[in-house]
Amino acid sequence: MFLSSLDAARRHVGLHFGPHFRLHFRRSAAAALVVAGALAALTGCSTTFPTPTPPAPNAALINGGNDGLLIPLHVERADEDHARLGLPVQLDGKPVYMALDTGTQGTRVLKSVLPGSNYASAGGVTSLSFANGVEILGSAVKVPFSLAGTTPTPIAAQAVDVVRCLPNARKCVGMDGYTGEFGWAFSGIVGVGAAQPDDSCCTQPLRALPGNIGQRYLVHSNFAKPYMVLSPSSAITKDYTMVPMTVSKDGTAQWPRGCVNVGDKMTFCAPLVFATGSTGMIRIEMDKAPNWTGDGEVGNVLDQGNYATAIGTGSWVHRYEKAQVTIVKAKPDANRIVVGLMAMQNIDVLFDFPRGQFGLHAEKESERFAP
Repeated sequence: MFLSSLDAARRHVGLHFGPHFRLHFRRSAAAALVVAGALAALTGCSTTFPTPTPPAPNAALINGGNDGLLIPLHVERADEDHARLGLPVQLDGKPVYMALDTGTQGTRVLKSVLPGSNYASAGGVTSLSFANGVEILGSAVKVPFSLAGTTPTPIAAQAVDVVRCLPNARKCVGMDGYTGEFGWAFSGIVGVGAAQPDDSCCTQPLRALPGNIGQRYLVHSNFAKPYMVLSPSSAITKDYTMVPMTVSKDGTAQWPRGCVNVGDKMTFCAPLVFATGSTGMIRIEMDKAPNWTGDGEVGNVLDQGNYATAIGTGSWVHRYEKAQVTIVKAKPDANRIVVGLMAMQNIDVLFDFPRGQFGLHAEKESERFAP
């Protein structure tokens, strides 16, 4: 299907995201969990449920491909009824439904979902922890990856075989060995963000796609019509404000440095991460507690509340009249500012790895939103 403009692309995407589909999934997923929970209670066995079925791929060329490849995203409900963005992919030829996360890098899939069992090793066992207290573990393996009908490309992906809670969050959503992202709503996550210093597990899947079509892409995460565009033209991205990514000593492109202003409390600067996989609005991870909160152990929430907030990097600034801000104690030298999916409803992001740049665009400079 050929589309003559991004507006036409947006209309095309809009055909596939009606409330009926989301409501149907939500009810069926909830029903599956209720039944599974009842069976577990009666039999004493661990909870099991069907592997999530991905929607059919529905990519479209924009203006015959001159303006990019449009890939619709899907809104689903996961843990605690939080929204997530879903992306259908193929792993070793098998359709798999994954959650899209712009805040991490690499494909992380439940080992039990992979169609094979003798994949070549691509690394040892690594772990990744999430803001909700969940930790996943698994070794890296070589798996053919495909998206939107592209030729399969071998990537290093984490085959997750352990889902558990961190020691300081023993009653997290993963306490039963599964979560929405790793179990009942999705079979894992596809991390398409910039690199982070403490994570070198897996291949960035979009950048591994053939023909370099995933070296430059944008993500529009608004729940009404979410989508991703690979290789968008300059005509589509002309209104984005571009800032340089941070480049590490080994040449890895990492998140740009930015700042957050929290009311009249503080201004804090650190790597600025935009994460569709994070459920909150603004999460500030600091290795030194602010002088207006108490201190705590690593991972402890030091403060949470609604504040007039501004985030910015380079010449780009976005303001929230009221935003939910969470301040968390971080490990030494692990400071960062995380802008979550709810705070990205009016912000589009653009990754331009060939130029080492990161782009941002918002229709309005200021918004009022507080859950």
